Amino acid sequence: MNLVMLTMLLLPVTIFTAMMIAAGCGHRLALRRLSRPNPDAAVGAGAIDAAALGLLGLLIAFWFSLAATHLDLRRSLIVEEANAIGTAWLRLNLLRGDDRSSVQDQFRSYFDVRLAQTSGEEADDRRAGLATQVNDLRSGIWTTTVAAVPHCDSPQAAMLLIAALNDMFDAATRHDASFNAHTPTAIVVLLAVVAVVASILVGYDLGTHKRFEWLHMTLFAVLVSSTIWVIYDLEMPRYGLIRVDDYDQTMREVREDFDRVPSAARSR
Repeated sequence: MNLVMLTMLLLPVTIFTAMMIAAGCGHRLALRRLSRPNPDAAVGAGAIDAAALGLLGLLIAFWFSLAATHLDLRRSLIVEEANAIGTAWLRLNLLRGDDRSSVQDQFRSYFDVRLAQTSGEEADDRRAGLATQVNDLRSGIWTTTVAAVPHCDSPQAAMLLIAALNDMFDAATRHDASFNAHTPTAIVVLLAVVAVVASILVGYDLGTHKRFEWLHMTLFAVLVSSTIWVIYDLEMPRYGLIRVDDYDQTMREVREDFDRVPSAARSR
């Protein structure tokens, strides 16, 4: 179990526990306050409670919106890279026989490593090794292609192939960057703090009736912590229940085409 999966498990449990403890503390404060009655003490308390709960809901909605946007972006970039690689593969037919075969072999190796990177569950050293392989294969593809393009039938054909390689490498960079882009930690910390403060206020409000409503508070904490867990799951689509595996299939289908398409296939 890596750090991401451990965080995915501990985050909702920690927030739930903190909210319940905070509610209990708020309830105790209310009981202590009741022992010294003050008729003006509760004036405006309802507005403050509503403001805190409203802020909590606003932060949850904001984080959910960011996480959903990130998920849609990651899905679209997977398809973009698959299309870019497929286009570059077809344009390799602009090269002549031996040059084309050499670059095609490098393409297969490059794409195999890219597919290995989609798992997301490797150890840090394994991910670093895959990244090094990708960089080496990328440099090899570029060097071999640049050396071979002078043998193309026309300068225009060479330009089409070089442009396709650039698009393929750029798409891979955007793809990788999207999976490293997450909601700032400060927002998550602020959300947790607001959830705890709101729980204190809810516990205090429940304490004005002397009886602590465990059912209501437990359900409230479960709803908030479960929502936070789902949103965090959205942010990590290679680890949790909400995944991008269906879109990864697009990449695998393109790789299968490498073995089905004849070397004389038409270029795009």
